[in-house]
Amino acid sequence: MAGYVREVYKMVKVSVILPVYNEERYLEQCLDSICNQTMKEMEIICVDDGSTDASPRILQDYAKKDSRIRIITQENQYAGVARNKGMEQASGKYLLFLDADDFYVPAMIEKMAGKAEETDADIVMCRYMQQDEKGRAEKMDWGFEELFLGQRDVFAGKDLNCGGIFQIAKGWPWDKLFSADFVERCGYRFPGFRSSEDGFFVYMLMARAEKIAYIEEALAIHRIRVSGSLSNTKEKNWLNGFKMWSLIGEELKRQGLFEIYEQSFMNELVYFLLWYLESMQTFEAFQNCYQYIRMVTEQEFGILDYGEGFFFQRELYKWYQGVIRLPLAEYLFRKEKGFL
Repeated sequence: MAGYVREVYKMVKVSVILPVYNEERYLEQCLDSICNQTMKEMEIICVDDGSTDASPRILQDYAKKDSRIRIITQENQYAGVARNKGMEQASGKYLLFLDADDFYVPAMIEKMAGKAEETDADIVMCRYMQQDEKGRAEKMDWGFEELFLGQRDVFAGKDLNCGGIFQIAKGWPWDKLFSADFVERCGYRFPGFRSSEDGFFVYMLMARAEKIAYIEEALAIHRIRVSGSLSNTKEKNWLNGFKMWSLIGEELKRQGLFEIYEQSFMNELVYFLLWYLESMQTFEAFQNCYQYIRMVTEQEFGILDYGEGFFFQRELYKWYQGVIRLPLAEYLFRKEKGFL
């Protein structure tokens, strides 16, 4: 990692990497929540990904007021490339990849870095709140933590029940802090996709971590249904989600980890396929995903061969059976009539 010198840690404990693309509506609140953190020993690396709105001016204004802010600019190459560029310039002991349309509890960084120091963890992850555009927020509970984690707050993925690394957290980075040493040893970078770019980086680091620490407290506030946000570009880039899971599967096999995580991986893959398909807002994207699952995904992963008993949520397996066995028109008819 460029500029990686242990002495720097005395001044920079955490490198916050913030990709920014046309976020003028939320950027000031995000930057305020970062600059006003209770931990001061950090650098804030903002990577402007070719913004065409007022985001560059806002970044410059904040950089004048806070010397910890450094601005990197690039042509629009999407969030993954922006994060990689920020990572190359990072000098902190820990890396935190935040999103410019979210905001964060004032003690987030101090608590996550403190947990990492206390446990010598490779990764620390926290809970988060989800907030809609009307300002309504709720703490998220995926419902699987107790089943796979038990009472542990420090663990390795391979020690979880059923290898459940894919069930205890989602594959995004903004609720996780990473040891820079650990990331460098693994050598992973974010793929340059426009969407679904973070799952490979996050899940593979979680799969390889010897120590993951868990904080029950909600320390991040994540916005949902933000018009124009990256999560709303899936229709134009629908293939990226499938690419992400192929990369993860291939790398798990390359690392000799696939058998350890096979059940967890396959269960989350089917869950993702249902969510991904139903999240498509245009018929063309929905049709493309439906046919891809039938013609490519099943051939690649052989999900039907595992059988219903292999899956934590058997209704998901039954749904998947319907996709594979039904032509699109019949699937849509049955769905409309409530038969699926």
